[in-house]
Amino acid sequence: MLIKTLPVGQLETNCYVVTDEDSLDCAVIDPGDESGTILDSLEDNKLHCRAVLLTHAHFDHVGAANALLEATGAQLYMCEKELELVKGGASGRFTVPEDVKYYRDGDTVEVGGLRFEVMETPGHTPGSVCFLADGVIFSGDTLFMDGEGRTDFPGGDAAAMR
Repeated sequence: MLIKTLPVGQLETNCYVVTDEDSLDCAVIDPGDESGTILDSLEDNKLHCRAVLLTHAHFDHVGAANALLEATGAQLYMCEKELELVKGGASGRFTVPEDVKYYRDGDTVEVGGLRFEVMETPGHTPGSVCFLADGVIFSGDTLFMDGEGRTDFPGGDAAAMR
């Protein structure tokens, strides 16, 4: 498993390109902005984006998702509990495609030889999730470097976060 971190957008949100070294199939986690930067990275490394995985639906984690989906034909995966955030405008211009696949706690998303275990971690948003793949956790805004994520945005719940 190869992991490339791309800090994107004004908030420098971590976007991850997680690649199966054998097939060069990859998943892009939280494409928050700068679709050109993400697409250039995929092209430069001859990667095949098969999935876009969202930890949650705030604008800084989904801003480049639609452009990435359109350019690559990848499948979008997200938690259905995030739809209220999208409808309420917290996702900016992001629109959920009709063929979206929703996941729940305990589900697994397979991309090439990679397996991403989905763990629902509500608190930052109602449908926040983390992904566990080969001993690595991708936590979105559930965890920050110095502690837990923020709960003061719409949909946040400090008690659920704990």
